[in-house]
Amino acid sequence: MDLPQKFKQLRTQRGISVYKLSKDTDISQNYIRKIEKGDSQPSVLVLEKLLARLGTTLAEFFNEGADVLYPTAYERELVESARLLNQEKADALLHVAKLMAK
Repeated sequence: MDLPQKFKQLRTQRGISVYKLSKDTDISQNYIRKIEKGDSQPSVLVLEKLLARLGTTLAEFFNEGADVLYPTAYERELVESARLLNQEKADALLHVAKLMAK
């Protein structure tokens, strides 16, 4: 799968519109659409910023065998969901998880 197709698929799987992604990352809608069409190749920094908002990293995005990074699909989903939270909510989630582990 090529970068434009894979990027668009990730964005749509996350249910995030181009408009929302643009607002959250300060990257223009036009530029995001060009990336998705393959008309523009983003820099590593831009791609990293977009992927962070989508709850993934560069390594995960380019890794074909996701099971290498996560022992289970459940752990992958848990980590990706936590990444989408703002800092306050992520801290609260971590606190609850630590309390439950006791």
